[in-house]
Amino acid sequence: MKKLFSICFATLTITAGCTSFLNVETLGKSTISGFFSDLDGLRAAGLGLHRLICEFYDDDYIRMGELAGDNIFLYRVNSSQNILLLYDFASRPSDNTGYPQLLWKAGYEICTNANNILYYGEPLYGQYPESRELIDKHFGYAYFARALAIFDLCNVYAMPYDYTADASHLGVVAIDYVPGFDSELGRNTVKECYDLVLSDLHKAIECFGEESERTPNYISALACKALLARVYLYMKDYANAAIYAKEVMDAVPLTPRGDYVNMYRRAQNYPGEGILRMNTFDTGSGMRSFCTPLSGQTATVDPVFLSTFRDEDIRKELFTYVAEPEDGPEYEGNVYTAICKYLPLKGGESNAENRRCDHFVLRVSEMYLIHAEALCLGMNDTRGAAEDIKALQARALGKSPSEINLAYTGVDGLDRLIQEERSKELCFEGHRFFDLKRRGEDVVRRAGSSSSVALLRYPDHRYVLPISQLEMQSNDKMVQNENYE
Repeated sequence: MKKLFSICFATLTITAGCTSFLNVETLGKSTISGFFSDLDGLRAAGLGLHRLICEFYDDDYIRMGELAGDNIFLYRVNSSQNILLLYDFASRPSDNTGYPQLLWKAGYEICTNANNILYYGEPLYGQYPESRELIDKHFGYAYFARALAIFDLCNVYAMPYDYTADASHLGVVAIDYVPGFDSELGRNTVKECYDLVLSDLHKAIECFGEESERTPNYISALACKALLARVYLYMKDYANAAIYAKEVMDAVPLTPRGDYVNMYRRAQNYPGEGILRMNTFDTGSGMRSFCTPLSGQTATVDPVFLSTFRDEDIRKELFTYVAEPEDGPEYEGNVYTAICKYLPLKGGESNAENRRCDHFVLRVSEMYLIHAEALCLGMNDTRGAAEDIKALQARALGKSPSEINLAYTGVDGLDRLIQEERSKELCFEGHRFFDLKRRGEDVVRRAGSSSSVALLRYPDHRYVLPISQLEMQSNDKMVQNENYE
């Protein structure tokens, strides 16, 4: 068997429509260098990179962040074995068709394509000097995508940044070049991974330059700054987290209360506060099928978690699904409890492909929560942190911030309140488990959970997934996570 990891990085033949390379049509080109021989190839590569990020989040990463958390209820009878293993913290290296392999492969497909753009696209600067701005933008896409993939892979396969004092514990493979076909690549430390992530994001910002246009469906300088805020929060570098979060907050307003539900359920008309939001037109949606209550419902909101929302909280509306005529006569008018962030409203949209609930990678509300946590824990600025939370609660409850009264005592009390608000605002968007993990907190499932694991105490080894058996067998330099031998 050829080395699996190496194959991911050194595919030399591009097939039309191939999802393992650029996921775009190749216009008859037969080699990677040929593909990048003109600007059309570069443009196609950029589109393909966005598509890979879309698939990574929609098919794998969001589910990992929620299934391993405590706010979701899973119908076991309707769930695949792969999903149940993740939900029950029972993933094994031998699950070669499950999440240990799926997330690894999908994440490194993003890295592969980013590295190909950066390596094979370099000659285009000399060939098309008049198109430097276009080439720079696509290099910015690549630097951001690689940073996002390495950061997310660390969340899945490595313990948090501060697990060791100097972040010297094992991360993932921080690959920043195109290796040879037979290369065997070992894991870098978490610090080395984060160093690459930070470097890539700053390089991406340089590539984007002073651009002012914001199109949420495409990577931008603002997306780089939002991701920097998230990364610095995970590092507990609160000063930088606050700086970058505030820069994004100042650039894009919160979605008004009146548009909040439509922001999710009519994505084609209400892009909302998205900083990076993946367009699912003509692609289908794994999360939509995962959440739909119409046939064989897989997942829904945990009922105890749902009860923590006040009736007037606009966010609570995203947990009631009323079947429309377009759903069919057998469902029309029925009311279900469901996670509606991924279930579009169909009425008024004649183009079925355009009925979308595009998933967020980065949005402004998260920046308010990052800013609040950074001010609270890093600067002891409880007043400033409270103002951020009041802004979110005011929108949710239909009040002005001055009408919101937060009840807490000291930094610890406000921190708990911030985490409660974070759990509500970002629920089912792929954050919950990774938030518990980065903060060193236990996973506590509520009474009535269908999982076989009611409590996972940090730092149990199951806070990370195992490295796939396929990867271990094909790469002699790969090291397995502890207690997964």
